[in-house]
Amino acid sequence: MQCIVKQQADIEAGKWNEFVRANSMGWAYFLYEMIGVDRYASYKNLSFAIVDADNKDEILFIMQLHRTSKYGILTKLGLPFWKQKLISRWGYVIKDGLVKKHQRLVKECFESYMDSYIYSNPIKRFAADLAPITQARLDNRDGINPLVFFNFKPSIRYTWVVDLSKPDDRMLADCEETTRQAVRKIEASGRYEFIEAKSCEEDCQTYINLHKETYTRTGAAKDIIADEYHHNIFFNLIPKGISRVFFLKDKETADVVATVAVLIYGHTAYYWWGDSRNEKEIGVNKYLLFKVICLIRESFGKTGYFETGGAYPFLRRGKYKGLNDFKKCFGTFLMPIYGGEYVKIKPKKN
Repeated sequence: MQCIVKQQADIEAGKWNEFVRANSMGWAYFLYEMIGVDRYASYKNLSFAIVDADNKDEILFIMQLHRTSKYGILTKLGLPFWKQKLISRWGYVIKDGLVKKHQRLVKECFESYMDSYIYSNPIKRFAADLAPITQARLDNRDGINPLVFFNFKPSIRYTWVVDLSKPDDRMLADCEETTRQAVRKIEASGRYEFIEAKSCEEDCQTYINLHKETYTRTGAAKDIIADEYHHNIFFNLIPKGISRVFFLKDKETADVVATVAVLIYGHTAYYWWGDSRNEKEIGVNKYLLFKVICLIRESFGKTGYFETGGAYPFLRRGKYKGLNDFKKCFGTFLMPIYGGEYVKIKPKKN
């Protein structure tokens, strides 16, 4: 077996996605369509595959990878510089069932490629996380962080997940009290219509407007995402079933007051984005997300998992504590997100 690196752009999308779906570390994040348009327009896509050149370039490994650049000033000399780092938000997928010899060859190819790239560019740091609700992670919840086998110093954080196989009567009962109250009150009012967005310009623009309103309200106007990213969701991901978007519409005013975007992969889902109007009834965001979780559960045949997002239970105050409390409140449990920082080493000279 001869391992070589091929860039994502040099591999046919169908072949790439077939590999993702065929292996237990695969998830929606790795799909060709997902990698192509990043939320940060400045991120340069460096995603690649390791293939077997002796076997029709069979894919053995893929790495989701981006490079970021930050402008700075050298304090002593007052000279400008670009500080670059590599980020892999969701890490890698390796082919299931590789024998140890072939695993070693893949690793050697990976480290040779990465070491050479890092020392040929002003890379200060290379950090990676692994997707948390892949089949591989669900089957090994207390297992070893696989990044250690690819030269990453391990770290860990957590995410909140709902078990969709729980009995019907536990879906609301397991939610926190304020969430149960909000769901019951808003449902009883009959004020809102719960609808799924379509892959059309009108719904896309509604979604974009709510995104911009939310980010401006929360003091994150500088982080507003380019329209191209949202267009990819509506006109590429939704038609392919990779994403679903839902609206909560006020029946009286016909205004959409909140929206939720979800990623779908097999019988797992992820609360991807959520936005809302500045003026809204208390509890509508919880109500909408609960409705979405229940609808997705039904579509999965009352099985699978729904990830609500980043968990920070140790925080005592601030914005991220509020986000943690919101994502926790739907009857969730904690799942680890394995991470790590690449241990750099100067490559050997040939």
